[in-house]
Formats: sequence, C-alpha cells, structure tokens
Amino acid sequence: MKYSFDHLKQLIPTSIIEPEFFTFITQAPIAIALFDRQMRYLAASSCWLKEYHLEDKNPIGYLQEQILPSLSQLWHQGYQSCLVGMNFQSAAERLIHDDGSEDWIKCFFQPWYNSQHQIAGAVVFTEVITEKKFLQAQLKASETKNQAILKVITDIVLIIDYKKQQIKIIPTNQASFSQKRVNLINQTISKFYSKTTSKKFWQLVNQALTTRKNVSFEYSVSEEETQQCFTANISPLSKDTVIWVARDISSLKQIEQALSLEQELARVTLQSIADAVITTDANGKVNNLNPMAEQLTGWTEEEAYGLNITEVFQLVDEKTKKPLTKTLELVLKQEQTVCLSTDTVLITRDGSEYAIEDSAAPIYNYQGDVIGMVIIFHDVTGSRQLTRQLSWQARHDPLTGLYNRLEFERQAQQTIIAAQQEDSHHILCYLDLDQFKLVNDTCGHAAGDELLRQVTNLMQRRVRTTDVLARLGGDEFALLLYHCSLTEGEKIANTLRELIKNFRFTWQKNSFTIGVSIGLVTIDRNSTNLNQVLSAADATCYAAKQKGRNCIQVYAPEECNLSQQQGDLPWINRLNQALAENRFCLYWQNIAPVSDRSQRKHYEILLRLIDETGAIILPGAFIPAAERYNLMPTIDRWVINTFFKLYEQCCQKESNSDNIYTINLSATTINQGELCQFLKEQFSLYTISPNNICFEITETTAIANLTQATQLIQELKQLGCYFALDDFGSGISSLTYLKNLPVDYLKIDGSFIKNITNDPIDRATVEAFNRISHVMKIKTIAEFVENEDILASLKELEIDYAQGYGIAKPIPLSFACT
Repeated sequence: MKYSFDHLKQLIPTSIIEPEFFTFITQAPIAIALFDRQMRYLAASSCWLKEYHLEDKNPIGYLQEQILPSLSQLWHQGYQSCLVGMNFQSAAERLIHDDGSEDWIKCFFQPWYNSQHQIAGAVVFTEVITEKKFLQAQLKASETKNQAILKVITDIVLIIDYKKQQIKIIPTNQASFSQKRVNLINQTISKFYSKTTSKKFWQLVNQALTTRKNVSFEYSVSEEETQQCFTANISPLSKDTVIWVARDISSLKQIEQALSLEQELARVTLQSIADAVITTDANGKVNNLNPMAEQLTGWTEEEAYGLNITEVFQLVDEKTKKPLTKTLELVLKQEQTVCLSTDTVLITRDGSEYAIEDSAAPIYNYQGDVIGMVIIFHDVTGSRQLTRQLSWQARHDPLTGLYNRLEFERQAQQTIIAAQQEDSHHILCYLDLDQFKLVNDTCGHAAGDELLRQVTNLMQRRVRTTDVLARLGGDEFALLLYHCSLTEGEKIANTLRELIKNFRFTWQKNSFTIGVSIGLVTIDRNSTNLNQVLSAADATCYAAKQKGRNCIQVYAPEECNLSQQQGDLPWINRLNQALAENRFCLYWQNIAPVSDRSQRKHYEILLRLIDETGAIILPGAFIPAAERYNLMPTIDRWVINTFFKLYEQCCQKESNSDNIYTINLSATTINQGELCQFLKEQFSLYTISPNNICFEITETTAIANLTQATQLIQELKQLGCYFALDDFGSGISSLTYLKNLPVDYLKIDGSFIKNITNDPIDRATVEAFNRISHVMKIKTIAEFVENEDILASLKELEIDYAQGYGIAKPIPLSFACT
C-alpha cells in the first residue's frame, strides 16, 4: 500500500506509546525523522537518508546542525514552535549538500509527547520539491513571456469554447488600450450572440474545430459612426476550444480605399486630360496610352502594348525630317528628364504629322530603381503655325508683305557691324513717294493702300534677291543693297525712280502719276551706328524732296542743308526728355480790341521750352523738329491739358469768365482725328467752358489738310469752341479756301501788317481781307503790331483786334496764379 505525504502525517501519534513507532519511522516510505528536545536524531527513514544524501552516515544520536548545517536556521525556527506545542510548516528552502549539489525542500514540524505527556521533541517530515520548483520556474517564465507578448500584441485575442458557447478575453494590449478598444471587443463578442450574425460566427468556429485548420475572414463593427474593419483568424486549440485572433485593419482599409480612389482618379484624369500620356517599362516597351495619346499616335492601347516606344512614338525633326530617337534613350539609360526641341514632329500610324511639345521622365519604384518612363505631349500644330504667323507679322508689313521697320533696322544693324569688321561696302536707300497724299486724299485710304501694293510689286521686280526691301511706314520705303558700290547703287536707285515715274496708277475713273525721292547713304567701316546711318538717309531723302521731288540725293556730310536736317535729330531726345520731365511751360499774350473796348478780351496761349540749363527756348527752335518727327500731337495735348488745369486753378474768376483763350494746333494733330474725343474728356475733367476756348491753325495747314481741317472746325464749333485761321494771306489761294472754312477769327499775316504804314499795297490788301471777313461775319486780328502808327492805321481800317509787342509782350501764365 502506498501512502501520500499528508496521509502518513496523520498516522503519526502525538506521543510515543508503542516501541513499534520507531520501527514505523525507520520504515516509512517518506522522508521522516524523529528528534529529541535538543534536536538530536532518534530515528530516520531510509527516504530521509536518501534525500539528504546520508546513506553513508548514521545520524542517530547526532544533532541536526551537525548533520545538515545549511538548514540550522530553518530547523531552529521550526523546533521552537514544536517546543511550545505548535505545528510549523516551512516555505521552500534551498538545501546545499556536501558534494555541492542543491535541492529545494519543504519541511513540516510536529511536536511529540512522552508517556508523561510532555513534549519530548519533534517529528519532521520533508518533501523534496526541486523538480516541482523547476517546473514552477518554467511556468512563471512562460507566463512572464506570454504576458510580455500579450502586452505588445494589439490584436483582439479570444478563447472560445464551442461546446459551452463561452468566450474568454485574453488581456492583450488591444483589450486594455482604451475604452474605444474595449467597445470594439464588446461589439466583436456581441456578434457571437446577435440573432442576425451569431449563426455565421459559430459556423466558422465549428469549421475550424471540424477541419482542424485555420479559418480566416474579415468583419466590421461600428464605432462612433465609423466602420472599424478587422481580419480574424480562428485556430483550433483542443477538441472544443479555439483561439480567435482579430486584427484592426481599418487604417489599412482606409489606405486601400485612398489608393483605389487615387488610382481611379489617375485613370479618370488620364482619360480626360487634353495632354497625351504614354508609359513604358524599363526596356522601353509600351504599357499604357490614354485616349489623347491613342488619337495622336493612331495606335490603340491594346495594339501598342508591348511594342517598342520608338515604333509607336515616331519623332522627326520638322526641318530635316531626321528621326529623333536618342532623346528617349536618355530617359532610361541616363535617367534624365528631357524636353523635345521646338521643331519636333510626331509621325502617326497612318503617316499624318503633328507638331508636338513634350517632356519625358523616368519612373522610379520605392527603392529608387528605374522601372519605366512617362511621356507627356500635346498637339501644338495650331499654336506653332500661329507663332510662325506672329513671327512673320512681327517682321513684315501686313499691307505690302515687305520687311517692316523693326526687321529692316535689325538687318541694317548687322550690315553695319559686318562692314566695320570685314571692311565691306553697302548702300542704304531711303525712298519717299511723291504725290501719295494726293491719291489718299482724293480717292481714300483704300486707293492709297492699293497704290502702295502696286509700287511694291514694281520695286520687287528690279531689286536683287540678296537685297532687303522694306516699308518703314506710310509712303516711306528703304532698300539695303549688300556689297554694292555707290555707282552701282545710284544706277539701281535711278532705275527705281524711272520705273515709278513712268508708272500710272488708276483708281476707278481717276489716273495719277507719282514719283519718288531717294536718298543714298554708304555703309562702310566709317559708319558709326544705326541711328547715324538712318538719320543721314532720312535727311538725304528730305533734301532730294526739297530739290523738286522725283530726285536722287547722295549723302555728303559737308553739304549745309543736310547738316541742318540732321540738326533736328538732337531735338528728338531733348523734346522727349522735356516731356518726361515736364519742362515745357506756357505764356500768354494779350490780343486787344482796336476800337470797340466792349469786345471780349482775347489771349493767345504760347509754348516755351525750359532747357537743361534753365534757359527759355522759343518754339521756332524746336517746333520744326517736333513736326517732322511726329511729336506735335503729344505736345499739343500737353498744352491743352496744362492750360485747362491752370485755368481751373488761377483763371476762373468772375472777371475772366468771358475771356477767350486761343490755343494753337499742328497739322499732325488735325490729321490724327482723335482730338475731338480728347477735348471732350478734358472738358469733363476741368471746370472750363468750351465758349472760353478758341483753337488756331495756320492757313497753310488748313489748305494742305482741307478735308480734315474743315471736319475738325465743324466738330469743335459743335462743342462750343471758336476757331481762328492764322497767317492768313501767306497762301496763294487764300480767298478761295476762306469760303470753305467756317472760322470765327481771321489773323492777318504779319508780313502785311508791319509795313502797312509805308506800303500802300499792303494796306490795300489788309483792307480787302478785313472787308471780306466782315461780310462773312468773321472778326479780324492783326499780327505784328509793334507801334502806335500801325495801331492807328488799323483803327482807320476798322480791324477788330491787334496783337504784337506794341500791344503787350508774352508773359508766363503762372503770373496769373500769383
């Protein structure tokens, strides 16, 4: 019969009654020993001797501390308990044997009594628990390891008993992470018991138990109005239990959805964008074409897939038609992003051509390796044609098709540089048509345009193919004769002059003979710059026109008249600078009534220039240059705007409200046709009445621009302004034209006035002008009234107004503001 440790302890009597007790101790199947009060061995079982390695020793009669000194402290504590009649059970203690080996033991002390019922000693039971201790240590280590693993696991782990329909939660980090995670676990578990989902879940558990294989699936639960997605894995543990591991894949699902959305967006974008897109693999084989790429190349994506990119995307140089294959090779071989040249053409599958612009770039994977390339291109056939057209228009005159001034000046500049560097010789001809204005005014602009086109055709037939013929503007042309001597240049110029002279232009029922004035300038190593050459050519042409028109003039710097023409040129810069720096100023001069002092007061507004030193320059010094180089419209507008502004500041007193202020207008301003609109804007800006303003043009200007002058006078009078005709009598047909000009004032030319007291013819002429004017309801103003004698004669002739130094000198208009 085998006895357990606890059963044998119950068999030991509390006192020694029978001698057989000693026999029981020695033969007990467990480690047991009997000790007296001094802790001296009285008896010990063979198991005791074995477990304490005492087989070769006889401990009977020896003290315990002599036999097992390493347990002296434990035994002392247990023995003290026994001596006072108490049982004692020790914790696990380490026992070190004589050979150095170790064991773990557990001891139980129980007092025993003699026949006199006195405590005689102790019965000690021991149990070696070394193996148990080892297993406990392993278990604890395993538990610690599992706890560490569970601590970092973010999955939901459940132990499910299929038979009992019970679920146990394993406390992973997921379970203890937050209340939100706890809610997710509760919702997961609730699915096992939900009427709608429990059947499916328990079927999955049963499947894992039946097949003894893992079962995987996905499910979702709701959390704060959002769907949380999980992937679950069910693995069998035993006959009736499984382990359920669920991982939150919501973030992964969101990434997958975002990726799917991005892919769809990219697909839709590629399908929709106006650019064509082709992608290839690392070997240059086509992967994808979007619809626009299919349209431009003529290949469908299915047909092009796997073909070499050079077969689908055939590029050639637009000018040379040579294939452009190396460009795309750079993308894959040298990993470069490249752009095509501006002259690239795509040859489609059917041989059609598209002008394209594109860029190609390598495609990299996440490791930085090239896995293909993407080519983005678009059709620029229309824009390239438009660019060429605009480029042509920027360099050509649209009316005649000749080079324009800008392009001519560029080529002339290159010719000057070449002449300086190569010591070459060239000729520049400046041509100005004669009588062109007559055709324009008589038959209209359409006739003038046609005349220019026909003259262009005439000249193009006679110039060399190497030469440059250009229209500079209006009726002015220029001809650049490359590598040409002056003698040869004169011959060519004379040929053109004769050709144009003998040409008759017919428009409707009108026939015209025109001419051309030509100025020749040499371009050689002595030519300094473009401005000098063009100025010389312009001045030379002007001199040819002054000689009687239809003439040729060769530039000679020593000739005075040419130098004088060139003298106008510095004024251009000075006038432009004066306008920019506001260095013009206004004067006024009184125009006094001769007899009737009740007449309205008159003042003429005069222009002066303040030069760089502060000196006052009279208009006679700069007006010719301003007229010649078309600056007068700008100057006239400056005068009008400045006077209106000063009038508002200084002159609009009640005493001045009835005054008339006369402002001069140039011929170029009259011909522009925009003055009336400008004046309307100025009258709206400033508090000045049109009834206070009189505009003045010279008789020569009016006759030379009769149609425009008549129209302008009528428009200004409709605004309420007055009009005066200046220098009357200087023209040969004054009285004839006077009937057609609805002016209010006639200013008799000073050449008749200054000798009126000595020359009876001048007096008679002035008298005639005055009478005719009064018949036409026109008031007269005499200029150059320098003394009282002249004024007395004017009174006798009943002239209305007088102007001159004998009446009043011009004074700065700014004095009116002081």
